[in-house]
Amino acid sequence: MCEATVKPLTSMKPRQKAFIVALNGGTELQHRLVSMGLHVGKEVEILFPCSHVDDPAIVAAGETRLAIGYGMASQIMVAADPA
Repeated sequence: MCEATVKPLTSMKPRQKAFIVALNGGTELQHRLVSMGLHVGKEVEILFPCSHVDDPAIVAAGETRLAIGYGMASQIMVAADPA
């Protein structure tokens, strides 16, 4: 079994799928992300990555599409889907 590399959501490429492995940041940020449906174990797909600090990332989590700012996206740690 191949060990997945953990990296921030901001480093993902378009159409790449990954699983959330950690939510960094404070308690308030973690609660906000969970309330948006982003929790450890959730599979996400990057539809439009953060190309610049001022750009949001567009993320698909199930049937939901979310725009997440660079700062928030950098606190979401993911591991790429090995498939």
